[in-house]
Amino acid sequence: MEAIELDVFRRVHEDDTFWCGTLLGGCGGQLTTKLYTDRACHFAHHPDPDGLPHVCGRRSHGVDSADHLYVRSAAAAWLAGRGEQATFEYIRTEGVPIGSVVDVRWRHGALRVHLDHAVTPVWDDDVEPVLGTMVPVDRDTLIRRWYVHRIRLDSVGTARHVQIGTEAFARPIEWFALDECQMMERGLSTPAIEKIVQARTAPRPSLWAPGQARKVPEPEARAQALLRRLVYARRIESVPLVKQVCTDIEDLTGVSEELQEQLEAAVRHARTWRVEQDEARRKLFAKLNRAVEEQKPGRVRRLLLRVNGTATEDRTDAESAVYERATTYFDSLDDLTRDAVEAEADTEKGARKAATRVRTALQRLRVYDAYTVDLRPQIEELLQCAALAGELLTRGEARRVDVWKKRAARGPQAQLHVARRYWIQRSCPRCNAEQGKDCVLIEGPNSGKPRKDGHNERLQLIQDERTAAQRLARQQKARQEVNAPAEPAPAVSEAPEHGASPAGPFQERPQSGRRGQAHEARKNAAAPRLHHQVPRGDWYRMGCPRCHAGPGKLCENDDRVGPSAKRQLPHDERLRRVLQSDDRSSPGEQQQGTRNERQHQAPPPARAKVRPPRLRRRDGEPQETAGSAARTWHAEEVTCPKCQARPNSPCTPHGPHQERVSWAMEFTRKLWG
Repeated sequence: MEAIELDVFRRVHEDDTFWCGTLLGGCGGQLTTKLYTDRACHFAHHPDPDGLPHVCGRRSHGVDSADHLYVRSAAAAWLAGRGEQATFEYIRTEGVPIGSVVDVRWRHGALRVHLDHAVTPVWDDDVEPVLGTMVPVDRDTLIRRWYVHRIRLDSVGTARHVQIGTEAFARPIEWFALDECQMMERGLSTPAIEKIVQARTAPRPSLWAPGQARKVPEPEARAQALLRRLVYARRIESVPLVKQVCTDIEDLTGVSEELQEQLEAAVRHARTWRVEQDEARRKLFAKLNRAVEEQKPGRVRRLLLRVNGTATEDRTDAESAVYERATTYFDSLDDLTRDAVEAEADTEKGARKAATRVRTALQRLRVYDAYTVDLRPQIEELLQCAALAGELLTRGEARRVDVWKKRAARGPQAQLHVARRYWIQRSCPRCNAEQGKDCVLIEGPNSGKPRKDGHNERLQLIQDERTAAQRLARQQKARQEVNAPAEPAPAVSEAPEHGASPAGPFQERPQSGRRGQAHEARKNAAAPRLHHQVPRGDWYRMGCPRCHAGPGKLCENDDRVGPSAKRQLPHDERLRRVLQSDDRSSPGEQQQGTRNERQHQAPPPARAKVRPPRLRRRDGEPQETAGSAARTWHAEEVTCPKCQARPNSPCTPHGPHQERVSWAMEFTRKLWG
């Protein structure tokens, strides 16, 4: 089709001639190749001797115009691989284009392939029909024959590959390659046919155990079977089957009086249903006749498919005349109009699929009333499918789609995450859920039902309180740092023993019991910590007089502050030494004093090199923290998350609550690491 490809084609076939194929509906005249650079290259007829353009009778130029030739080639190769030699015949009747029907015959069987609906299939002949994708078949035929064969051709490169399908009632069409099919005694067979035949011929399992089976008179058993068959016939909307079952019920005798009343009522309802079906059939043919008069090919095509599916039998003369008029009109359409009709049909099919996906998406979104980030893929798919579905959506569905469209225009909102035990203690300002009640959906068909999470407006109250508390804590900390004494703490004598702790303004004598521990913790929290007064870079500038750790070395964890062997913070004695050294008059004196401190520092005693054994702390004994940030929190020292009791206040009505104890344990775990 490209110019460079045509040059190669001409060199390869410079000694060959090409002719307009009569099996394609052509005239048989000689052809030549036309080279173009602005459009596809193609074959063209030689002009007539009088110079006028050549007139050819071929009307179809699409890729499917040679499908009957591809079918012949594929069937010949398939049968040859099974040791069969086939003959082929293209049925040429008046008004039927060549290639509509292909007869394939061999020694043990025959197939008739209908590639379009120009010729009506014959089901009671010795030739097995194979229908194209556009050839209709009614449900009664599917029920009576169990299945029918389908054929389609898919384009693969420049070739067309044959696919064989199996269609059964209430089952989707299953497609298979030609090599997967076999020729059996009953005819052409696919893997799907084996399953259908096995399911139809297998004995139905008994619903009653042998010991529980009871004998039912034969007329009553037959009456029950006819009632079930009548229900099935109405469900599949088969008018002939309903007529047959009603006739069998009227001929049935020997049943009880009660069962006879049920049979008569069923027949009366069936007759009413048949009247309704006859009225619907009359309207269907009237719509078909009006569509032909208005020359609407798309509507004619849709109505023809409905007629072929529901009204193929027992047609009156008037109905047959309308059907013939419609088929004649549709067959007279040119290729461009048919292509447009097929494109419109594909669009309608896509719209129906999109409408189904919209309904599925709306069903999934029934439990949401806000557009969150997690719902973005589902909302995008919903809006795309709704645009394709168009008028196929109901008013209610369209309104729900508009709601999600407005939410999407505002953008997705992030779902806040707060533990339920906190926000459940508040009332919701959006859905007016009371304290202790879950939030409910406020929009959509499930409005009033419990929501999966709390509304953001309810969760935002908790986060605002936490933010305010953190801001207040930072302000208090900054105020304490500003109000800290400018002068360093007075020097204290170094304690040689680890158990002794010097007294000073940062450490008071602890009281006994939990009250003493709480009082000590409040005192330590109120006063500025030593490690806050000394810059971090100067913590280890000098040696530690308590654990004798050298400059630049971490302090030994001799008082069990933290889980590791080294302290996360230096000893207070070490920090006081740094503060005292900072009280020198000049930086030179500070450096000199640091050198003197390092030179005259006495070597640690021999017994200090051995790490003393850790002593088990007695219950009730206050824990020594030595100014470290690691400490043990008790329940009364934290705010209760259940009753909002402030620190050092009892829980109400009964306490302390388990949530308060767990919260204190969580504080301790985080501080100790």
